[in-house]
Amino acid sequence: MDTLGNVAASAGQWIGYVVWTLLSLVSLFGILISLPGGWVALALAVLYDLFYGFSSIGIPSLAVFLGLMIAAEALEAVLGTVYVAKKGATGWGMAGAFVGGIAGAVVGSSAVPIAGTILGSFAGAFGGAVAGEYYRDQQLEPSVRIGVHATIGRLLSITAKFALALAGVVVVIVAGTPGR
Repeated sequence: MDTLGNVAASAGQWIGYVVWTLLSLVSLFGILISLPGGWVALALAVLYDLFYGFSSIGIPSLAVFLGLMIAAEALEAVLGTVYVAKKGATGWGMAGAFVGGIAGAVVGSSAVPIAGTILGSFAGAFGGAVAGEYYRDQQLEPSVRIGVHATIGRLLSITAKFALALAGVVVVIVAGTPGR
């Protein structure tokens, strides 16, 4: 009977691990639609480890994940603004790209959930940068060029943030593997 209890406990632990792993990976896709998916994955890791008295994943692995998320946020902010500024955007273009990206994500998500949010954020960053630059200089060609760079900057920032968050999830998934 004792062996059956051990098998059931082990199976339950593995089921919990698989569910936690899937939830962590799925939460990362929130990053693509401007939601805090990486932070949700980190919270899930903390809760999972709390359940095991911080003996499954461990504080060092959680700290690595936290560090990666802080770096991801900083990198997203830098890539989203510095890249566009290096390509010649003024404050008007950068502000327009920022506001336009948020507005585009909101409008896009109301039109077509998920895909609309992603496409809307890119279209909004483009449109906002073009509008900001055009307002300042009244020239369409340079404004459109800055809009293209704002879109590229948005893509780079989302990709970098997703990659760092995924690396953090991999760290805690490996560390939290049952029987490890």
